[in-house]
Amino acid sequence: MLFTVVIPCFNQAHFLNDSLSSLIQQTFQDWEAVIVNDGSADDTNDIADLWCNKDSRIKLISTSNMGLSAARNTGIKFSKGNFIALLDADDKFAPTHLDSMLTAFKKDVDIVFSGYTYFSGDYDNLHVVNLDKALKFDKILHYNIAPPVSVSFKKSALELCGSFDTTLKSAEDWDLWIRFYKSGAKLGINQHSTTFYRISENSMSRQYSTMYEELKKVAVRATEKDLRISPNFALNIEIKGTNHTSVKNSLLMCLGVAVSQNRISEAIDLFKKEKQVYNFEFIASDFKLMCSYLSFRYNVSRNDIKYAFEVLYPRFSQFLTGLDFSDSDQKAILSEIFSVHTKLHIRYKWGFLSPVINRFN
Repeated sequence: MLFTVVIPCFNQAHFLNDSLSSLIQQTFQDWEAVIVNDGSADDTNDIADLWCNKDSRIKLISTSNMGLSAARNTGIKFSKGNFIALLDADDKFAPTHLDSMLTAFKKDVDIVFSGYTYFSGDYDNLHVVNLDKALKFDKILHYNIAPPVSVSFKKSALELCGSFDTTLKSAEDWDLWIRFYKSGAKLGINQHSTTFYRISENSMSRQYSTMYEELKKVAVRATEKDLRISPNFALNIEIKGTNHTSVKNSLLMCLGVAVSQNRISEAIDLFKKEKQVYNFEFIASDFKLMCSYLSFRYNVSRNDIKYAFEVLYPRFSQFLTGLDFSDSDQKAILSEIFSVHTKLHIRYKWGFLSPVINRFN
């Protein structure tokens, strides 16, 4: 058995059929799948049982609700494959995904990242991310290269760097990829998008403060010697003089969630506190990160655009006013935050003339 596909599922039975259908349709068929029902209160067990009865390669393990990291670790524990592929229950594979990952593994690498496509319930192709084939693995110290659905790794390499950290409530994937790097794993790239990463349909449910604290923890720990893995690894060292750009980027992304949720006073307080702690300096273009996949970057229907300008725009303006930005600075920053939605608004309004109008705009 070459690939074990680990599929954690917590109350996402409504997505599970699509996820498993994408697995069944793989051009490479030498795989097993381990579904881990992480204490779901919905129909996850029933749907999973139907698939297990249809295909003997699919197995189901049911646990109490222990969290995403623990569910993935459980699936890996019961795996028989040489390679582990990750498929969260709300994501999907393109038909050639496992084939393309196997091709990358044949180049004697330990972990492979593929390109990926953002999608939602209404849109199958919100944005395609193709990876640079010359991408260096040390970039992982500063940002997360790809979501879990786009990552596969040798089971033997995982044994050197440990499993998913169950103490993290977010960013647990980025944390593990960093440990792969520090343990000396060799990176392979499947340049083109062969996976689909679902954008949450309700960013208003995100816990922005928890996300930020966990992202910050991982970002800071990336510059330190990691005591969870062997100190004998040549790359497991303290990185001196590293700035905190990744912390600042994480802060802006999570602040975008907070302001979208109308938690403006909390966002102002957090911005001021972290700016003082890290001595951050900001320019207008930095604030573009407040409109990210975590908040409303891919809310792109006509109704979404209307909501962005009628509801969200005033909230972000209030946030900037509370930070005493000047009118001219506010205008520049808001232009950055809403640049994508401004272009979409023009496209919806003017159709084929929109490229000309956007160029002058």
